[in-house]
Amino acid sequence: MSKFPVMLATCLVLAGPITSAHAATLESEKLPPEFEAIYEVRKGEVTVGEMRLSLRKQDGKLVYESQTYPVGIAAFFLGSQVATYRTVLERTEDRYRVVEFEYEVQGADKDRNEQYVFDWTSRTAHSTYKGKTRTLAIEPHTLDRFSVQLLLMREPDAGINRYACPVVSRGRLKEYVYELEPDQPVQTRLGSFTAHKYVREKNDRKGTRYTEWYAESLHYIPVRSDKTRNGKTEISARITEVRWL
Repeated sequence: MSKFPVMLATCLVLAGPITSAHAATLESEKLPPEFEAIYEVRKGEVTVGEMRLSLRKQDGKLVYESQTYPVGIAAFFLGSQVATYRTVLERTEDRYRVVEFEYEVQGADKDRNEQYVFDWTSRTAHSTYKGKTRTLAIEPHTLDRFSVQLLLMREPDAGINRYACPVVSRGRLKEYVYELEPDQPVQTRLGSFTAHKYVREKNDRKGTRYTEWYAESLHYIPVRSDKTRNGKTEISARITEVRWL
């Protein structure tokens, strides 16, 4: 199941120098309402998975979660593997910050699980990745590779087309940089949407590229997410249903 995306992760800062703390924070008033959405996951023209994405308030915190299940021929080979991403955020004044992140694949042959506990008093993140533990020093407003997506669920800032932020991913502190490209229509089973398009380049030998589309008419939640290598789309997730809670 680790081969399938669970809505490729994202974050916001601003064009040019990364100096504005305001742009790098997850403002509560700019988040979408609570929702549940379903996505079909394709490999080429074949549907190989179904992903359920949700944003909910629980016990005074905000929980962002996705679960992806193999379907069709993928289920025949992968069995009951389920990939889960889960981020828990707490509210401080008018914004949210991450307190815990977990990625787990049930039924997988290899341990690729991740867990991070954020300690904002000491500005550290306690990391467990592939069974190895370590403590990372983190910058203010650091996110995990799943919660960063929440920062793109908003109206883009006028005149800004480059976004970046610190992210804890696979046991390391990294910087994710996204380029905002011109809006374009996205066709899904739920209909056609005009969506903001964000691109993140991994800059590896395979030219890995992550592209995501966020629809204004759906409170900027993602409607499509692609991963490409060497110019070829490997995996694509597209929305099929949404329900506001």
